Amino acid sequence: MKLRLITIICALAFMTTALFTAAYIAVYHIPGYYQHQFEENEVQGNLNREIDMQNIMTAFNGMLEYLRGNRNTLNNIKIVADSRLQEFYTEREKLHLSDVKRVFLRSYRIRRLSALIFAISSAYLIAAGIFYNSKSKAHRPSITASLCRLFVFTCVITNIVFASLIGIISINFDKAFTIFHHLLFKNDYWLLDPNTDDLINLLPESFFIHMALTIVGIYSVIVISVNLIVGVLQKSCCK
Repeated sequence: MKLRLITIICALAFMTTALFTAAYIAVYHIPGYYQHQFEENEVQGNLNREIDMQNIMTAFNGMLEYLRGNRNTLNNIKIVADSRLQEFYTEREKLHLSDVKRVFLRSYRIRRLSALIFAISSAYLIAAGIFYNSKSKAHRPSITASLCRLFVFTCVITNIVFASLIGIISINFDKAFTIFHHLLFKNDYWLLDPNTDDLINLLPESFFIHMALTIVGIYSVIVISVNLIVGVLQKSCCK
């Protein structure tokens, strides 16, 4: 019973780590992703100021570094707009991005904690498997294979629930997006005005939909790959 519980915890910790890792990869490690999205969505024509793509990317990359915790403020991010040097972000945008930064940094801590739990539980299960194997060869197929099956089963059931949630969200993404912001933020700084705040013009709803799909895609690759490996291990234990 103890090993089964640890296996379930291991699977849940793995999926949590995979999800936050997928988000981290999507946000920071896909070359050219943001410029492609900006060009695809033709955001330059929706901005309140005349800004070329190079200056847009300067402002956006500065924001990403801020959210990552590599810079302390957005005050010194200046770009050329309407043929003059000026700040890109308004005060309201800075207040909202300060809240977003706290969410990002919290997600990094969750990812590290879940990765640690996954590593410890995996090590414990491997050690337990070695112990039972050294105790009696007869235990190895029944226990190790059973735990592998439970790991895969936990991942499958959890991801069915996850997929169902994604399906519900996709029915009305705009409403889900609003609920999401209400849950994450205790103020209304996220309610930006497209007539004054270019951040909302730079990141339309279609951008967030594409980003969500990208994260789900990367997450799926990670989860399927690891579960295939566990499946191979399970079959090898049954031989």
